[in-house]
Amino acid sequence: MDRISVGRGVDCYCGASVAFDFVRTYIEEHAGARDLGSMRILVISDRNVGGYYYSRFEKQFLDKGIRPELTIVEAGNAYKNLSSASEVIRSLVDFDLGDGDWVIALGGGGVIDVASFACGIYSYKISLILVPTTLNAMAEGSVSPYALLNAGSHKNMIAGKSEPEVIFADPEFLTTVPQKVRTNGYASVIRYAVLQDPTLLKELLDTSDLRAFLGRVYETRSAIEAKNHKLLTLGKELADAIEGYFRFMNYSEGEALALSIYAAVPVKYRDPMKVLYNRLGLPLQLQGVQSKMIIKKLEENIRMHRGDVVETVDLDVGKWVLREVTCDDAIDIQKKRIGIICAE
Repeated sequence: MDRISVGRGVDCYCGASVAFDFVRTYIEEHAGARDLGSMRILVISDRNVGGYYYSRFEKQFLDKGIRPELTIVEAGNAYKNLSSASEVIRSLVDFDLGDGDWVIALGGGGVIDVASFACGIYSYKISLILVPTTLNAMAEGSVSPYALLNAGSHKNMIAGKSEPEVIFADPEFLTTVPQKVRTNGYASVIRYAVLQDPTLLKELLDTSDLRAFLGRVYETRSAIEAKNHKLLTLGKELADAIEGYFRFMNYSEGEALALSIYAAVPVKYRDPMKVLYNRLGLPLQLQGVQSKMIIKKLEENIRMHRGDVVETVDLDVGKWVLREVTCDDAIDIQKKRIGIICAE
């Protein structure tokens, strides 16, 4: 088991079976004077992850005579909303969690966002442990300072703080991740690589040494944040429009972001990106919609800012920068990108 700093004073413990052997031990070591048996522990998960792993995960607590409570929420961006967060808050109240008790988010990025948001607005100080089960949740969702929820077809419109105590990244989870979910993790790392360190692209093809890979990913993300954390919104506008138009059904978060990043990079990089995308199973063309429909959704999203100026990440003399542009100029930038990926 290795310990990796992800910034903000949060550590990530990474290694095979770390989620099944050390989460309970961590709670025991950080419980202060309280006995483990006197604490309430609530696990938030989804049906897929729970079905595969919960019995094994729970065993480390049962061996000490402790039975955590379990709340199941629906997985996926379509359910990453206030309704799901309300279910978690209801469980916090029903199971009488208070100061010094623990919540464990066991799942992908949606589960982590919902659990983190609920804990962040709960009136008692709950200690939150994140156990991400997808590459995207390990590389992006669990290390973000914000828990983001969707509102209808609008992506990440509701924000709260995410303040986990610790993260446990276990490579065993990645063996059962469906391909469509796996692409979410690819896309977030591709964004880091495009912004800061292109050598990460090669490492995406072999993530067997998860500790070394995540160490590079966290280091690269921190370097980008040191420049300007808003650079991490590269591709957001178009990706949000794609997901929102299809109401989070046809394209996964990672597929939409991958398309958006591909459309944003200079022409000379597109052929190498095509090779990478084909090997990773990522789409290169947007199917099932006319470009004008995505443009309409994009305009709707951009004009919600109401101001005369919006911020967008764009290239300036070969460097990615945050530009302040008018809404019309921002829409024009995105229209050009849509033309690259739209199959019509």
